[in-house]
Amino acid sequence: MDRFIKYLIICFLLVLSMALLTIFKSNVELGFWGWIAFILSGTLFMTIGSFIGGVFLSFVRPDAYFTSGAMDAFYKRIFWSVGPQFIGGLIGFMACEGFMVNVLGFTQFR
Repeated sequence: MDRFIKYLIICFLLVLSMALLTIFKSNVELGFWGWIAFILSGTLFMTIGSFIGGVFLSFVRPDAYFTSGAMDAFYKRIFWSVGPQFIGGLIGFMACEGFMVNVLGFTQFR
């Protein structure tokens, strides 16, 4: 549960920063409740995706890396430390956009 709270805080800060940047830098006009819905649904979906990615990582993390050089070892180490959580968060963000368009009817996200 402690790991889920950590993902929740990180995803909330990411979604809040995306919302603030979009509010002040683009032509997207969702209104107050649209942005609140984006922040809440984005946080929820990205947190669930990142948590599932973290659970997947705990099952499939390799014990040893077989590499051909220092840079290959560096890339593999970086991927296996944040890769599955990032991919899960990205899938969660895509689910959030689908939720905003298909369920809530905000067509500005297309």
